[in-house]
Amino acid sequence: MTKAEQHGKSAEEKLLLTARRLFCRVGIHATGISRILQEAGVARRSLYRPYGSKENLLKAVFDTEANMWFRWFDLDLSNLECPPRERVLFLFDLLEEWFEKEDFFGCVFINAVAEHEKDCGWVKDVAITHRDRINGRLRAMVAASGAKDPDLVTEKQSLIIDGAIVTAMVTGSSEAAHIGRLAAEDIMDRVIS
Repeated sequence: MTKAEQHGKSAEEKLLLTARRLFCRVGIHATGISRILQEAGVARRSLYRPYGSKENLLKAVFDTEANMWFRWFDLDLSNLECPPRERVLFLFDLLEEWFEKEDFFGCVFINAVAEHEKDCGWVKDVAITHRDRINGRLRAMVAASGAKDPDLVTEKQSLIIDGAIVTAMVTGSSEAAHIGRLAAEDIMDRVIS
């Protein structure tokens, strides 16, 4: 995080932004507490007072990213004055904006599961819970659009979203959101009567 980005932010905000960037860019296991503190420019007590551990800091990073998604669904998308089909598609415009940000290094949930044990563990549980909550909101929009079999359409859209996120992370290009939007349009056009 640059000095300009740090200006005006609380120690907690600096920690969360720095931890998210490092966890996604470098890896959770490869990122030590000392590096997070140094790059955030905060004292050790700034980490241990609110979080107590690296694991709890990771949980807070998960919560921060989850809140971004909930803000999209609960505010940005729900406040659009457009048909429900367009709300589903506008999600890809939000993804594109996210992909174009300098601090986009992928989804912390996807990256964490990729880095951790796949069979079990709290990281996978957190990621699945997040996915279920997001898909619940997405399903509501899909159902409101009049799509036949909203459960299947939601799963299709979810796969496109996840694929766009991974593709944008790997390629460093926001084009994946545009292509994802085109695929989502194809699906919506086929399932809305």
